[in-house]
Amino acid sequence: MQDDGPIPAGLTRRGALALLASLAPAAAFAAPYPERPVRLIVPLAPGGPADTSARVFAPYLSAALGQNVLVENRPGASAVIGTESVVRAAPDGYTVLFGSSSTFAINPAVMKNLRFDAHKELRLIGLICYTPHVLVVRASVPAQTFPELVRLAKAQPDTLIYASSGNGGAIHLASELVKLEAGIDLRHLPYRGGGPAVLGLLAGDAQIFINDLSTTIQHIRNGRLRPLAMAWTARSPQLPDVPTFAELGFPAVISTSWFGLAAPVATPADVIARLDQAMRQAFAAPEYQAALKHIGFEQFILDADQSIAFIKREIDKWSAVARSANIQID
Repeated sequence: MQDDGPIPAGLTRRGALALLASLAPAAAFAAPYPERPVRLIVPLAPGGPADTSARVFAPYLSAALGQNVLVENRPGASAVIGTESVVRAAPDGYTVLFGSSSTFAINPAVMKNLRFDAHKELRLIGLICYTPHVLVVRASVPAQTFPELVRLAKAQPDTLIYASSGNGGAIHLASELVKLEAGIDLRHLPYRGGGPAVLGLLAGDAQIFINDLSTTIQHIRNGRLRPLAMAWTARSPQLPDVPTFAELGFPAVISTSWFGLAAPVATPADVIARLDQAMRQAFAAPEYQAALKHIGFEQFILDADQSIAFIKREIDKWSAVARSANIQID
């Protein structure tokens, strides 16, 4: 038998072989992450802003990780079903969440019987992107500006109808925030998703809609919808002539649909660090930045502390709006 070299004092050759055998599984476990494709769970329906932005992001995350990133839609119950599937997934970095404002802020504000706590059972890797909300009206509505719409609504209380993507969702709460700040009374017409809500607006079933810029920009460009105000801190480069609510005297009306990357809370720190590194590599790609802007999104530029502070402000704001409007989902 070939001599494999000296054996440490006090250790027999049989003991040395046993020790080497015991180390083999540990070496296999320490293989670099990721070794296989990563599932990116989108807890909202295909075709919406979450799905669209996730599918723009995924190829760049894949390139940075050196593995396929597979987008998987798991919609239902205002993002609860898909989010819970990640909360319950193995904490190994192979199932991650493309979470939304509903996941992190809206649902905790309006749902009292959630089966999980997203802030305790998920680890936020980072905020990714957002699309500001814009208030639009049908082209036939006799209001060219938001102040004119306010006057019209006050002259005809509980007559004008606003569409939303569903009871207790981000768009419902954003609309109630506008009502609260402007002191107007509007009727609510909920739909099952943002796409059907836009169609209802275009069909004339509703007159007003505050929604993602990414969802409405095409109809604004073709003249079927008229933008009156941006619910963000600055004007959109895509609609530079549309004022912000703050410019019109309503600084509290700030609303976006936003998205972040998260994993089960017990995911190892080195895996979280690798995902964070890959996410930031994706952000740095000029092609990714251009693709985001093309679909009406902006990239977040926040560090970890700023991200946490942003989410806390969102939770506080939407909790106050939900209480004021008496919005609660069992």
